[in-house]
Amino acid sequence: MLKLFRKKIVMKIILWGLVIIVVPAFVMWGGAGSSRSKDKGPGYVGIVGNRKVSFDELSGALSGVRSQIILNYFNQPKALEALLSNKPILAKLAWDRILMMEEAKKAGMKISDKEVVEALRSHPLFLRNGTFDDRFYTYMLRNNIGLEPRAFEETVRENISLQKLSASITKDIKLSDDDILSEYKKEFAKIKISYVLLEPKDYLGKVSVDENAVKDFYEKNKGGLIIKSNLKGAIPDRQATFEEAKADIERYLKGVETVKMLKERSGEIYKELLERTGNIGETFAGAASKLGLNVKGTDFFSKKDPVEAIGDSSIIVEASYGLKDFELSKPIEIGKGYIIFEIVDRKAVDEEAFAKEKEEYSKKVLEARSNLEMEKWLKGLEDKAKLAIKLEETEKYYR
Repeated sequence: MLKLFRKKIVMKIILWGLVIIVVPAFVMWGGAGSSRSKDKGPGYVGIVGNRKVSFDELSGALSGVRSQIILNYFNQPKALEALLSNKPILAKLAWDRILMMEEAKKAGMKISDKEVVEALRSHPLFLRNGTFDDRFYTYMLRNNIGLEPRAFEETVRENISLQKLSASITKDIKLSDDDILSEYKKEFAKIKISYVLLEPKDYLGKVSVDENAVKDFYEKNKGGLIIKSNLKGAIPDRQATFEEAKADIERYLKGVETVKMLKERSGEIYKELLERTGNIGETFAGAASKLGLNVKGTDFFSKKDPVEAIGDSSIIVEASYGLKDFELSKPIEIGKGYIIFEIVDRKAVDEEAFAKEKEEYSKKVLEARSNLEMEKWLKGLEDKAKLAIKLEETEKYYR
């Protein structure tokens, strides 16, 4: 499989959260010393307020974001690698960082040297036996983070100011006992469902891909279609020819078309099931059977309980909010395809357990509410600003 297709990563991230996290400026586009292409696209990234944001400023923000990610995920190598290799995500975070720093400056956020030193000397990455290790700190900056101490410390200063800005925006959020109990029920109450699962494999043979589409995809993406070198490195990486890439591209495009077909068909099936269970009065199982579908069932599960046949149960539980018993859900996209389900039974939460966990759980709910408030606030900043480039294509402007 070609490198382009091996690197597909599914990632769900609350973007603003990473913007205000306080660590490598690994050698990659947008880092220190990168060169700006003079002949590709506009001469600036976008407009914030009345000023143009330069590519140098975006480069600095990218360096800051990478540093933040390392500091926060240094002990989670898989998450660290996934984040640092996702260039569109890095670009989005860098743009959001620029927007937030603009607001921090307007708010007059001032961070003292003492606060910066305290943040650094207490970070677990730089501790040895519970004590800040100056030699290890210098080593990490030089070999992993790729920044001089002064530049890194200014990045940390910015991060602290963004944390304070976030705290000022969310300080008025209040929670009632009903709010906490409602969220607790959403997470720990259990449901039992009947469902039909519509999977891509059942539709894959029904789609075809035009060769012109395959050629068009190759021309637009051939720079990323790479044949990897052999293990000993005797043969270097190289760009795949069209014939070498053709089969992989066909499989990929068929997969894309299959998902489109599946989405459309799931909507049609949902309408037919509604008609049969509503106007005709058939059971879910009976209606599904008439359409050639097999209804399956689950045991009780909560948001945190894995359901092997379905996958991520949290998606199903979230989709169940507001559904009455035996009311059909709309088609829900999950990792295995699309699911349509009905709730056949419920199990309430343990009230005694809630009473014991309420105080600690309320902190979790408050954090989630704060995240949502920050997302909303950041979206407002993004709407006011104006991008001159596509963030997912940022890399090309540094070549």
